[in-house]
Amino acid sequence: MSKYKVAYYIQASAEKKTKAYSFEEQKSTLDQWIKDMGWKWVKTYYDEVSAKDVKREKFHEMITDAKHGLFDGICVVDSDKISIPTEDLLDIMDELLNYGVRLHVHNLQHIDIYSEQGKFTLTNLAAFKEFFRGQLATKIRAGVKQKMKTEWFGQAPYGYTIVSDLIDGRKKNTRLVKNPEEQKIITKMEQLRNEGKSYSEIATELNKNGVPTRFTRKDKASSWYPSTVRNILTRPEVRLKK
Repeated sequence: MSKYKVAYYIQASAEKKTKAYSFEEQKSTLDQWIKDMGWKWVKTYYDEVSAKDVKREKFHEMITDAKHGLFDGICVVDSDKISIPTEDLLDIMDELLNYGVRLHVHNLQHIDIYSEQGKFTLTNLAAFKEFFRGQLATKIRAGVKQKMKTEWFGQAPYGYTIVSDLIDGRKKNTRLVKNPEEQKIITKMEQLRNEGKSYSEIATELNKNGVPTRFTRKDKASSWYPSTVRNILTRPEVRLKK
């Protein structure tokens, strides 16, 4: 009798590099699972996704291979690793079943996810996870908003540098201080502007004199542009924390 053939679907975030959800950790969990079950692995489909990229090319390739009978089952560590709405997941499960392919979720291995109770469990799990994700996002936004009231948040404007105090291993009291070298260049810009120079003429003179931009590196040249000069000279006054 031939062994039950399965494929792995593994999805990891391009932003979050936590060990618990890494490719290696998910594969290790699935390897042990199919060993215990006596199943045969045939192929792994891996998508690295980000908040801006949800194309999941390997997921769609896997569905196509399933329809062509390449394997009998699909194994995932958790239902949220598929990252699609629950109603779509249920539709895909039903569609795959028509081709004799079943979905197996490691974290729900003791539940028949094809039963009415199992589908109900999948739906409620998705709802709870979405709720808690929303709650976490709200708390993060509130924390950032509060931090912005007392500390500098974001990139330092030209002419300034970000400094922080390290307290109990965490950066606190993040603030701006003047960058002496960049302040000299701003002063030069202001002098040229007071002499009646246009933003284009100021940029040309800075480039002619080899004045480095913030992005100039030994192996990378960077030029001044009229728009950059204008933005620096016309921006609102930067208020430093006392």
